[in-house]
Amino acid sequence: MGKRKRKTEMEEATAMVLGFANLVDALFLRYSGKTLAGWLKEPATRPRELPGAEPEAPGEVVMPLTEAYAILGLPETATIDQVRERYRALARLYHPDMPTGYAEAMRLLNNAYDRVIKEKNK
Repeated sequence: MGKRKRKTEMEEATAMVLGFANLVDALFLRYSGKTLAGWLKEPATRPRELPGAEPEAPGEVVMPLTEAYAILGLPETATIDQVRERYRALARLYHPDMPTGYAEAMRLLNNAYDRVIKEKNK
């Protein structure tokens, strides 16, 4: 009985990680217009910049508040304590140093957390 329970817990954790990875990929495509895999291959295929050329300043894209709450998996009525608790739980799961770590997911999670906390502190 214990092995079956553990197997379903692992399946649920795997499904959660894959779901979050798909969410990261979809949001990355939405904000950058490129797939994550294509974006990672781009530096290898991009020609080198000419000396003296000014680098382009990337435009700052602000994440909508509803998407930030969706990434954290919380309703918009969540308190600051609930937001912090959920962020810490997800950060433990997706931190790049963990076996289930995913660096891009952690960046997205950090941006969502910053957006929500900034809005709550207004």
